[in-house]
Amino acid sequence: MKKSASATLIVAVCMAAVWTAAFLAPHVEARDGNDDRSFDKAISKNAKDLFSRGRETFRFDTFGDEHFWGDTLKLHQAIEGARFGGVGGGISPATALGLGLKVDVDALPATLVDAIRAGAVDLNDPANTLALLRLNAVLGIVPIGTNATGGMQSMGVTCALCHSNVDNSFAPGIGHRLDGWANRDLNVGAIIAAAPDLSVVAALLLVDQATVRAVATRNSSSTASRFVPTARPRRRSSRRHSASPA
Repeated sequence: MKKSASATLIVAVCMAAVWTAAFLAPHVEARDGNDDRSFDKAISKNAKDLFSRGRETFRFDTFGDEHFWGDTLKLHQAIEGARFGGVGGGISPATALGLGLKVDVDALPATLVDAIRAGAVDLNDPANTLALLRLNAVLGIVPIGTNATGGMQSMGVTCALCHSNVDNSFAPGIGHRLDGWANRDLNVGAIIAAAPDLSVVAALLLVDQATVRAVATRNSSSTASRFVPTARPRRRSSRRHSASPA
């Protein structure tokens, strides 16, 4: 009788242990992150996060190259012009489009889109180029700081300058971003030739700055008029900003 009772007790204890393990195991796995479903969710979340961060890097990270394009070549001074602390007449939106630069329509506030469509924005005024840069609307160019006259302290270039395009859905050179699409309209030679100080490049090539500019623009043509936008009647897209050019 005692043996039977002992055996029954042992069986009961074993069954209790099995049931306890079966109940606790899923909770322990979930708590430790070993559950297949939670692990898949973690992977998916991490992948989306990496993609988002990579896209921001591709679009807006200069990797410090403002020390070359801005601090050395002083290209920002040519863009803003003497009125804003730079040199010369500045580069207007129409000229920038003629050089092959692209504008992200989704970075523009609705009021600005409507004003451009109505012809109320002067696309020959460099002040509006500065305003577009402040909106992060010009693909691949990042303004750095603000000087005493409203211009830039420097500027940098990102991957998107050469490796992003737009779909021209609003006007030639203005539309929704197409990241990863090569910008085959970009006139790199004319852009570099516009920089006020090419002494570093000239010294490297053992020539003078005039020669560098002549070579850079040898195959360039004045195409700005082809890119002066005539807005197309498209549906309004979503925007991220509320400021507008002067």
